[in-house]
Amino acid sequence: MKTDALTAAKELSPIILRFRQETETHRRLAEPIVERLRDTGLCRSVIVKELQGLELPTPDMLDLYETLAYAEASVAWIVWNNALPCLFGRYLDAPTRGEVFRDPKWLYASSTRPTGRAAVNGDGYRVDGRWSLVSGCELAEWILLMCVVEENGEPRMVAPKIPEMRFAFVRRGDYDIVDTWHVGGLRGTGSHDVVVKDLRVSHARTLSPADPSTLDTPHGRIPIVCTMAAGYGAQALGLGQRAVDTLIELTKTKISPDSGLELRERPQVLEAITRHAASLDAARAYLHARVDELWHTATSSAPRALDEISAVWAGALHASDTGRAAVEAMYAAGGTTSLYTDCPLERAHRDMHAMQRHIVVQPFWLEDAGRVRLGLAPTHPLYAI
Repeated sequence: MKTDALTAAKELSPIILRFRQETETHRRLAEPIVERLRDTGLCRSVIVKELQGLELPTPDMLDLYETLAYAEASVAWIVWNNALPCLFGRYLDAPTRGEVFRDPKWLYASSTRPTGRAAVNGDGYRVDGRWSLVSGCELAEWILLMCVVEENGEPRMVAPKIPEMRFAFVRRGDYDIVDTWHVGGLRGTGSHDVVVKDLRVSHARTLSPADPSTLDTPHGRIPIVCTMAAGYGAQALGLGQRAVDTLIELTKTKISPDSGLELRERPQVLEAITRHAASLDAARAYLHARVDELWHTATSSAPRALDEISAVWAGALHASDTGRAAVEAMYAAGGTTSLYTDCPLERAHRDMHAMQRHIVVQPFWLEDAGRVRLGLAPTHPLYAI
């Protein structure tokens, strides 16, 4: 299955490049790319085979994300974003999971911003709100949206100053899309706003990460949020590798108009290529090793080990930093060539800066990893979920 998924990703790469400008212009993935994603099932990589998913091991997902990001960050971002609602599907009951994930052509999107409300209504909820940055919302059949639970007009509290949160699966046709995604980086992700107005959602189509998993498979047991962080790190490595390889290609032809020296004759360029290529290799090896350990725990049904989860967080954010540093260094070394939109360094540079805004790579995750190293408990409620 790993070979099949990677082969599909590699075969998709020339299609991605062929329709690159169309993706940029329309601010969403070009239709031939979307159709290939549907046909190959790459957006269903963590869905069980019984529901026509790939059920791809998490370590193999890293290779998939990195390969796609190397070709086009927006494509990798959409595939990666599809994984989150699919992983959260483990908290649904089996019939509802079968309903939400039954069609192998369906794609998904989500928002973890608690900017909506779910008012208790009998055995369900009335969902209302607006969510921003919903990547792939135009392509999705179902969107998973985070809400604050309300009862009798007030937030229902689970602890002092902590309201109850619940996710709701909302189907195409039950939400509106507001065209807000006018940006530079990750332009092809179509990360618009989504609006839901007073929609009745059954309790079965909602979930909480505090619920027990109803899926007794490795994907039903592996920690979700650090796994997503690892996938982010793999994408950053893919962008970093593309930047290094692009600069290597430039050394074959580029001559500095100021000094008359070929790019390959400049010591700082040679040093930067070697240093960042080695850093990418090291970060990749560490990330894969830590994710391999976490996957082994999930496949063996062993209890979750907090130090293993923390190691994945550390590896993921280290990979993120390493990829970003490589992109920045190669972009600088490329000189004025890096400014032009037909140069992969230009695309990698703005895509990387857009990626860095995601919540999964913010410093507080590393702060919690540090707490665990000191024998303390992490503070974020989703750290080990």
